[in-house]
Amino acid sequence: MQIDPAIAYRRVRQLSGSGPTITPAKAQAVATGLRRCARLAPAIVAEQTQMHEHLEAVESKPVAVLARPGWAQATALSVAPFLDTIVEGPVQSRLVSEELGLALAVMAPRILGQYDPFALTALPGQGLPIEGRLLLVAPNVWDFACDWNLDSRDVHLFVSVHEFTHAFQFTAAPWLKDVLVSKVISTLDGDEAFMMHELEDLMAIMSVLEGHAEYVMNTVQIARIPSRKRITAAIKARRQSGSAVSQFVKKIFGFDLKVNQYEDGERFVSHVVSAVGHDGFNTIWENPLNLPTAAELKDPLSWRQRVLS
Repeated sequence: MQIDPAIAYRRVRQLSGSGPTITPAKAQAVATGLRRCARLAPAIVAEQTQMHEHLEAVESKPVAVLARPGWAQATALSVAPFLDTIVEGPVQSRLVSEELGLALAVMAPRILGQYDPFALTALPGQGLPIEGRLLLVAPNVWDFACDWNLDSRDVHLFVSVHEFTHAFQFTAAPWLKDVLVSKVISTLDGDEAFMMHELEDLMAIMSVLEGHAEYVMNTVQIARIPSRKRITAAIKARRQSGSAVSQFVKKIFGFDLKVNQYEDGERFVSHVVSAVGHDGFNTIWENPLNLPTAAELKDPLSWRQRVLS
């Protein structure tokens, strides 16, 4: 490994800190609450998505409750294989590691949770390592709930449902990781026209993944998350908030694209589920050819005609 994940840990610790200052007892309570909700979330997602056959596998996924530097190091470990393909020599390795660390330092205060499909985590007494794990950034979840005056228990479950939806996606479509790796590498190495085509495909895939998680998260029964609508509104406002400087930084690193991914993807998922139900939508996980193109993402009917007709 040429990329050094320890640099990401140090830079985030220096520039973003570990998070808000709270008492050890409160920090422990937040961590305990997140782990409890992470145990509840898979069954809720299975019910929402009609993907019950994958419930047992998803329930076995490890959950890590982390501070910001720990999240950054874990993320750097996952993206390192992609970046290693373009790094040559120790000097460039150091430079790319520093750049990655700075990018993660910008992201670190805002990440509530993340499903990492590329992680391999060994669990005691359970044989071979399990693929994929959930990362929950406890200080940020606490900060978000406090800043927007939200019920912390509902926020914990809300975030867990979103991230475990990704776990169901990658469990239902084990080929999805290879497709993403191939698209990412293609955007880094090739002629300009080919790279742009692969980038469009990659963005369409990411939009579906994010939009699906968004749709599931925003349609959980109110009885399960009573303040869901308030949390949804706060999430939307949070994405659009920030100073002029922070908005500029988002554009520099492409973070504003992710907001569009949520919106485009959720519109696509909502259209398909409304027309053919989750059973019809879940056809998307059966074959890489069933993934929508960038054009189909904007025109869900054309996807239905191609895949479901």
